[in-house]
Amino acid sequence: MSKYPLPTLNLFHTFEAVARHRSFTLAADELCLTQSAVSRQIKTLEDALDLRLFRRLHRAIEVTAEGQRLFESVTRGLDDVSACLAALGAAAKAPQITVCASVAFAWFWLMPRLQRFGALQPDVDLRVLATDQPVLPGAGEVDVAILFGTGQWEGLHAQLLFGERVYPVCSPAYLGNHPELRRAEDLLDQTLLHLEYGKPSLGGVDWRTWLLRQGVNGQPVRRGLRFNSYPMALQAAEAGHGVALGWSYVTDPILADGGLVCPVDRTVETRDGYYLCTSKETSQTPGIRVFLDWINTEAKTKVDIRMTSGNTKHSE
Repeated sequence: MSKYPLPTLNLFHTFEAVARHRSFTLAADELCLTQSAVSRQIKTLEDALDLRLFRRLHRAIEVTAEGQRLFESVTRGLDDVSACLAALGAAAKAPQITVCASVAFAWFWLMPRLQRFGALQPDVDLRVLATDQPVLPGAGEVDVAILFGTGQWEGLHAQLLFGERVYPVCSPAYLGNHPELRRAEDLLDQTLLHLEYGKPSLGGVDWRTWLLRQGVNGQPVRRGLRFNSYPMALQAAEAGHGVALGWSYVTDPILADGGLVCPVDRTVETRDGYYLCTSKETSQTPGIRVFLDWINTEAKTKVDIRMTSGNTKHSE
């Protein structure tokens, strides 16, 4: 037995046109049918429903109360179907790209630039998947992944986006309250903000590594603060709670705007970098190629920061 025991659906289509026009003649013109064919279909529908849908007057018709209720219901249904088909057609025509990046990269670097991409490519449906558990292209729905590493991932086409520099950052107010903070060894007597998430997607450098690369072997004197989210660690630094490690792709613009300063003019350059990764099968797909070209152009526009005792200068 049919789930929907209804008369033939084309009868409802004809009924909607007649009820909307209040005319068999105008409905027939719209549907490219004869007036008699329209009249027969309405009669068939009324017999099937055992309802009177129209009152036939001398030179006009009126919709009955039952017909009006049916007209409203049929109109909603046809409107829904029409809207669904329009959306499906638009989705089929618009290129769809899903980009995966770490939470910090997506939040601080990619998101501020998305408006420019939308202005250049308004027809591209761009989806951003922010996760600190990287998903490789070709696995599921991801088309492009921004990964930190050596660039050697089996089965992937990887293109270097940029390398990475790591340096200490704090708020201008914090530096003003700690004028003794000038050298790398002075950091041992500061409140250090730790990121307890040392995965390579965030640069793979913690305070111990950074201090050892500066020749500092001691242990911090003060108890630090620990976070499992890089945005939280930076927010704590901007609020004046201590000194965090800044990854240049995130903190260069913040230094340029004066939200943070670099108290010690020393950096660590990571051996690895950030790579745009696609599956080898899709790397030359037109829609994906457009996105890759755009993001490479964005990466070339770098903020030049001069870090000298908390004073910053920048130029685009």
